[in-house]
Amino acid sequence: MIAYHLVPAPSWDAAPMDQPFRPASLDTEGFVHLTHRMADLLDVANALYRDEPGPHLVLTIALDRLSTPWRYDGDERYPHVYGPLDRAAITAVRPIRRDPRGAFVPVERTDERSVPDVSHPV
Repeated sequence: MIAYHLVPAPSWDAAPMDQPFRPASLDTEGFVHLTHRMADLLDVANALYRDEPGPHLVLTIALDRLSTPWRYDGDERYPHVYGPLDRAAITAVRPIRRDPRGAFVPVERTDERSVPDVSHPV
């Protein structure tokens, strides 16, 4: 099962590559926010980060490769990881573009991946 995480490119670039990745929310909220669907990532990105300047990246995370615990805290569209993201679990790092108005646009077509069955969380 995969999930996505939005990160400012400078945060990713500054992180030590020989260590698990620690998004800022791990220190401020105690967990890392993820989403299963690109459409949900876009909704969150455009609602919360549209005015944040600079380039951003989408990390694709293989949840079964994480050594830290993760769970759903309510909405099963949004898994939360309670520790840093293992580099081996990050299967892709892709830039996310913005349209002329600054809105984030998908990094893939919504029909390129099947939506995971989240009715039976780990």
